[in-house]
Amino acid sequence: METILQAIHRWFLAKRDHFVAFAETDTRLEGWLKGELIVLLVGLRDDGLIESFDREAKFIAPHGRKQVDFRVWLKGRACLCELKALCISQAAGTPRNLQFYFRDDDVGVIKDFWKLRALPGDEKWVLGFVYPRPDLGQWSYATASIPADAGPWQCLTDPRDFPPHLFVAAWRLRP
Repeated sequence: METILQAIHRWFLAKRDHFVAFAETDTRLEGWLKGELIVLLVGLRDDGLIESFDREAKFIAPHGRKQVDFRVWLKGRACLCELKALCISQAAGTPRNLQFYFRDDDVGVIKDFWKLRALPGDEKWVLGFVYPRPDLGQWSYATASIPADAGPWQCLTDPRDFPPHLFVAAWRLRP
């Protein structure tokens, strides 16, 4: 996935007007993110940068069936990827700040960490689309709440490297 991470960044950073509008209306549109990623992955596949991909890949796990947003095949390796829309504008007075998304429940990012950790796959990723971009203090405070036993997840991106309208947080489960 690291090989296509820059393509993902370019694709979504170019959608500035979309993310500004989503933040102004305090809207989470995970389905839109998935649709945009499908279009991007089809192009990457057609250009030979990935072998193939499956959306909503299904797995049988010890605690029942699980579904992952995307399985991307790169050089014979299965990369599992979950997407998260993290609107933190609070423009409509919602309680959705970064801490909201980092709770260990059925809403946040942590449930995806747990789910991916339990599934087979060569690489496991969570892509969090945070809009507007948080400052480093907010980001550090929120990510400090990730339970250590959720797995050794590493965020490969830094909010300071992104424009004000969007931060693409790319977490990888370390082997």
